[in-house]
Amino acid sequence: MAILLNDATKTPRTPSWAPKGNSTVFKGGGYVFYSDNPEAVDSTDLADAGKWLNRDTVTGAGLVYVWHHNKTGIAIKHALSIYNPNNFAIKVTSSNNGRSNHAGNPDSSAWKDYFSGAGATSIVINPLSWGTMFQATIAAGNNFGIVARTNVTNNSTGAAASAVFYDLAWNTNSSSATAFAKNKGTEMRRGQGRTYYNTINFDTLAPTTTNGVAYRICGSTAYPGVFGTDDIPLITDPAPTIPGQNQNVTGLLDGGYGQQMSVTMKIQNTTATARKFRVFMGRTTGFYSFPFVNMAGTSVYHNWVGGGSYVDMIETASLAPGATETISFFLVIPAISTTPFVVGARTI
Repeated sequence: MAILLNDATKTPRTPSWAPKGNSTVFKGGGYVFYSDNPEAVDSTDLADAGKWLNRDTVTGAGLVYVWHHNKTGIAIKHALSIYNPNNFAIKVTSSNNGRSNHAGNPDSSAWKDYFSGAGATSIVINPLSWGTMFQATIAAGNNFGIVARTNVTNNSTGAAASAVFYDLAWNTNSSSATAFAKNKGTEMRRGQGRTYYNTINFDTLAPTTTNGVAYRICGSTAYPGVFGTDDIPLITDPAPTIPGQNQNVTGLLDGGYGQQMSVTMKIQNTTATARKFRVFMGRTTGFYSFPFVNMAGTSVYHNWVGGGSYVDMIETASLAPGATETISFFLVIPAISTTPFVVGARTI
């Protein structure tokens, strides 16, 4: 049976690339309320200045994914603010969630908390009223964000209901926001996507070297992965385009951030001797990757893995010649990773 590896080192490798073959991806789950533009939040983006970072109406079950950097120079408050537009009370539940609030690191620890399920919480909001979830004070210079599975229901019947979600940051006045913050560049996204949960089944890999063979996933239009861009959702920005002030940043969610991937891999031993294999992850060149795996309820992750280096994450059982092992795990790509992300297998 395969096991997670906790103490692997970052190692340069030159894997060969596997074709798509019979690999498949299916995008599912519910909505993703996504907010990463403006990523660098300054004083003009706060509710005190009349701005919210993102706002959209969601219905039923989905995921909230928020990632920002506090560039205001002061400590601020941040939360998911929720308005109930209905004539009945709603209940907003989060079975899994994690919070980022630190300097210089990705959101790997937030994903670990998310998978642990330790932060389960809920709130009831009366008709035409407001509620707040995941509020925190953010020190100047900190990265901050939320990853949270959410479900909005009618508090009386349990049926799916709608609510208006606000990604909100403020200093002293949280109630003054009336418009979207100005986005800062067109490469980052905000808005809502239709899916957050990818089911990926990779075709069988049969590595014969320590460099291994690998797939690339969650790429971009310019640098696609093995599925092209079919493994990343479209994020629709609800903000209006205001000439000279604001642009609409609707587009594909390059990077795969906020996407939970349920992965099944098959590894076959085509060599002449019994041996173990390892699943490795990383990025070919460029900036950094932050490999993260959850398997059987346990999470392992590595921060600041440079381009061209890879980390072993999983080890198979010893496979006899001709034998195949099937491995299932969850994979996420924490914020500030660069993609396409590499998932491969190698001999030991």
